[in-house]
Amino acid sequence: MTKKLITVTIAQNSAIADDIYLLGFRCPELAEAAQPGHFVNFYFPGSTKIFPRPFSIACTEGESLFIMYKVIGSQTAIMSRWPVGEKITVLGILGNTFTLNPEAASHVLLAGGIGIAPLLFVRDRLAEMGIRPLFFVGARSAAQHSLPNDRKSELYLSTDDGSLGFRGNVLAHFESVRSRLAQPLQVYACGPEVMNKAVAKYCTAQGIASQISLEKIMACGVGLCQGCVVKTKNGVADSPYALVCKHGPVFRGEDLQFDD
Repeated sequence: MTKKLITVTIAQNSAIADDIYLLGFRCPELAEAAQPGHFVNFYFPGSTKIFPRPFSIACTEGESLFIMYKVIGSQTAIMSRWPVGEKITVLGILGNTFTLNPEAASHVLLAGGIGIAPLLFVRDRLAEMGIRPLFFVGARSAAQHSLPNDRKSELYLSTDDGSLGFRGNVLAHFESVRSRLAQPLQVYACGPEVMNKAVAKYCTAQGIASQISLEKIMACGVGLCQGCVVKTKNGVADSPYALVCKHGPVFRGEDLQFDD
């Protein structure tokens, strides 16, 4: 669909874990077009920070669209105070999508922190295909887990402090059970940069197909400002560099080039 600025009305904005919120609004046009991996930009009129913020689409329900966000700065703090009925401006649909691989024997979702958002959408689409993925979700502590149980996936929880589930990160948790999983594997991942780098390198070295949604600060979301550059290989873009908003946010792990 053509990218459009649309004014929508908030229908839900509630805390679902420590500093983590689920925000929903009705917009049939965006909800119909959205696919796993897509994101939207939120605008903040009157804010001293003039640029919008990108948020991955976590799911759609009928004519409504939902995003998850974590309060980490002034703009997300403003968002957490938006009441039901507040009118906001969004730009969407933006970005590319995950490619779901029905040929894989095991579908593995690796979510670090708020990176769970786009993977919830992947999980929903896999469920519609009759596939129950393995969902590895990591957080700093039990209080920051927004998905304590799940009927659509085989859930593996981990925490940095050991307060819930496996003590350690999602990649270590995945490694600990990988030998028991049916082959071939398909990994879908999203999390902080250090996690994305580790997952891309691990999967590439192990010959595991992976798709990773990158988290980057974006000033425009449409490829004009050149502010979300990442280094790539294998001809993802016309140069060794790609834009997360234009060529991503989803990349094959083997196509990403990280500086050590």
